[in-house]
Amino acid sequence: MPGQDPSFPDTQELPIFPLPNVVFFPRTVLPLHIFEPRYKQMVADALEGNRQIGMALLQPGWGSTQDESPKIFNTGGLGLITQYEHLEEGRYNILLSGRHRFRIVEFIRETPYRVARVKLLQEVMPSSQEMNEISTQLVLGFRELNEANTQPGLGADAIEKLDFPTLVNSVCSSLNFSVFDQQQLLEMNSVKARATTILGILERQIARERVLSKFRHIQPDDPNVN
Repeated sequence: MPGQDPSFPDTQELPIFPLPNVVFFPRTVLPLHIFEPRYKQMVADALEGNRQIGMALLQPGWGSTQDESPKIFNTGGLGLITQYEHLEEGRYNILLSGRHRFRIVEFIRETPYRVARVKLLQEVMPSSQEMNEISTQLVLGFRELNEANTQPGLGADAIEKLDFPTLVNSVCSSLNFSVFDQQQLLEMNSVKARATTILGILERQIARERVLSKFRHIQPDDPNVN
């Protein structure tokens, strides 16, 4: 397949950290506060090892069961602990740097935390011309949305300096939309497909902001006034 690297690593064992509201893309960063006992142990073990942790999104309905290992999506993001702070009671603040996407092959341990054998997934890249064209559209769209003050966090000026996969994944993780839509984007091997999908989402959000902007002048200064 075009864009595949034959030297790319295949499978490895990876501790899995499930969360209900996080989809972790390669080339992005994720700050986490670790306080639950089993995940404090996970971080301590990772710091003594290769510092890698796999983030996975919990499937819908996870809160309606008492299962200690609720179902998760099979595709997640592998992160490397690049910064950490050891706090009282064994808690941690950590910063994960996204390295790869992965697909879970099988779980090999359930306690004290889940460990899985995973297959690392490559990002399939488009041609240079396509990257340039899509990058321009993404930057322009994100800048317009940012100017509407709806996208805090990732600055419009900063994204112009990002390479293509970092740009695409950063926009995917920054836009305000469903984590389940983000999960679908994460599962795409083609960065071009991910980029064109996120462009469509950008266009819809921009169109919505244009409509809303026509009515903002009639909003009361006091938000408590109906």
